[in-house]
Amino acid sequence: MNPHDWILEDQFGFHQAHSTVQQCHRIIDFINKAMENQLYCTVTLLHKSQAFDKVWHPGILFKIKRILPSSYFNMLKSYLHERQFETKFNGETSSCFHIHSSVSQGSILGPLLYVLYMSDLPTFRETTLGTSADDTAIFVTHDDPMIPSLNLQEHFHIIKKGLKK
Repeated sequence: MNPHDWILEDQFGFHQAHSTVQQCHRIIDFINKAMENQLYCTVTLLHKSQAFDKVWHPGILFKIKRILPSSYFNMLKSYLHERQFETKFNGETSSCFHIHSSVSQGSILGPLLYVLYMSDLPTFRETTLGTSADDTAIFVTHDDPMIPSLNLQEHFHIIKKGLKK
């Protein structure tokens, strides 16, 4: 399996030679180049709270089936299937509850599955993405101060429209 076939080039973190520090340098370089070229730069910074906990199992299984070799599907399906948790507090144990979303953040597979889950973020010609684990930066530059903001609005409008389908 070659992760370079499905990991976004803009994904930093969980990706060899793409550390979060390198992503910070990339972002600063992007902004500096815009300033040097006397362009307006609009940036939207997004953070997905509890991102690993929100990986929807049917969605990740769909992507596994579509992207990875078929031999991985059954193994990863069994890894995600019928997971449960219980809570222990003051000597008392709760009932077992089924887990319908999440990948274990401290596991070896967790980051891989999370990056796979996020690997199809929409990209547009006018925007530049920078992702690092659960953080995303979206950049737009232009010599007209209104265009970057309008392009970002269009970017989000298209995403929102696609989510409603």
